[in-house]
Amino acid sequence: MSGSFVGAALALRPKASGRPVAAALGQPQGLPLRFTNQHKVGIMNRDNVIESLNGVFCPVITLFKSSGGLDEGHFRENLQRLSGIGLAGILVAGSTGEAPYLTERERLRLVEIARKVVKPPEVLMVGTGLESTAATLALSREVEARGADVLLVLTPNYYKPAMGADALVAHYRKVAAGVKSPVMIYSIPQFTGLDVDPATIGKLSHLPNMVGLKESSGRFDFVKAVLGQVKRGFRVLVGAPSIFYDSLCEGAVGGVLGVANYAPKVCVDLYQAFLRKDLDAARRLQQRLAPLGQKINTPYGVPGIKAALDLSGWRGGLPRMPLLPVSAQARKQIAVVLREAGAGLFA
Repeated sequence: MSGSFVGAALALRPKASGRPVAAALGQPQGLPLRFTNQHKVGIMNRDNVIESLNGVFCPVITLFKSSGGLDEGHFRENLQRLSGIGLAGILVAGSTGEAPYLTERERLRLVEIARKVVKPPEVLMVGTGLESTAATLALSREVEARGADVLLVLTPNYYKPAMGADALVAHYRKVAAGVKSPVMIYSIPQFTGLDVDPATIGKLSHLPNMVGLKESSGRFDFVKAVLGQVKRGFRVLVGAPSIFYDSLCEGAVGGVLGVANYAPKVCVDLYQAFLRKDLDAARRLQQRLAPLGQKINTPYGVPGIKAALDLSGWRGGLPRMPLLPVSAQARKQIAVVLREAGAGLFA
């Protein structure tokens, strides 16, 4: 992508408004002990990072060798193929990246690799949420020191009955105050079992250094309710492709979409059509996008995304146990879905 196009794309990204378009069109394992308080917000300044939190982000998979260790070479290659194609940025160590199965050392190594590939105006977002506040803060500082632009902090969830509004506000306040990189909340109740109500998210949106939310429930009514509660300028990104277009119309500023691993062009084209106000084209692209999520990501999860990458000629590989690869029959079904989606999923 040319420099002029990059600049134009960045300028076109709408400022978050929180209003409908109709109105506004765990404990650390082996954590290194070499942390330094020297701060760097990636390779963009803080204001530029926040302004760039619009558009399509790809939560990249983590690749593993047959021996079980990180496959750094193919991880780097996957990042390179996603670079410069119109994505707003990359998420490392999210759910699609099998973050719960990564050691902290592995997360940090992935950040080091990604930081060398992901260049402005693309944003490097990194998942840093662990169960305790102290562990989350320690990992967040290590990730920040390695150049992450944005920290995505999963809701702590093991002690679910105790994770009410007061506990969550105290947790996020301490984390956000303890780092300089912008912090986003990550809510994915189908995995955590923790439903954070819109009013609590509204309170969290007013915390200093809390800039946005990745909302992955897939419930459009919930997204609408959240948008009605958060402060102006708070950036809401959705994680479910099935509601991507509708969420943009309601005031969300983008999505962190697992389908972007193997169908980034459809995701990016939809978002850019929306920016151009070509809503007919955006709706048509939504009709292409939704079945991919419904027939690949939802039923087969990370192993399905990895199989889709393999079938598309890219590198997916095996998930880390206890996740298992998809069956031969499921692989055939995924291949059918990809064929039905047609050409041009990637470029």
